[in-house]
Amino acid sequence: MQNPLEITFHNIEHNDKIQETILHKFEKIKAVSSDITKCHVIIEKLSKHHQSANKSCVRLDLKVPHISDIVISEKCTESEADLSSTVIKVFKRAKSLLREEIGRIRANHRQPKGDRFAEETSSDEEE
Repeated sequence: MQNPLEITFHNIEHNDKIQETILHKFEKIKAVSSDITKCHVIIEKLSKHHQSANKSCVRLDLKVPHISDIVISEKCTESEADLSSTVIKVFKRAKSLLREEIGRIRANHRQPKGDRFAEETSSDEEE
């Protein structure tokens, strides 16, 4: 896939600063795994209550082959500073989970050196 990143602003004004933050954080997460097939960031307004702060939600859906989907959702207020910090927090958590999953996969595929040596010597003895 050429560009797996998709950014959606739902019931909230498009913000170039937040989009730049998302693009920057996406590049960092791509450094952890270049196999990302989908990264969808949704920023949406949850309510229109004027007595309390307008609640928003930042959601990240990340798909990488051979790894279970990573979905992170975090609520915040609608202010630009709060949305930006929430985007950073969501990407940081996704990056951490992605590293854990990759480490788990690598650990499952490793063979202890002692086992490999035992297999080689037993086949040499048979000959």
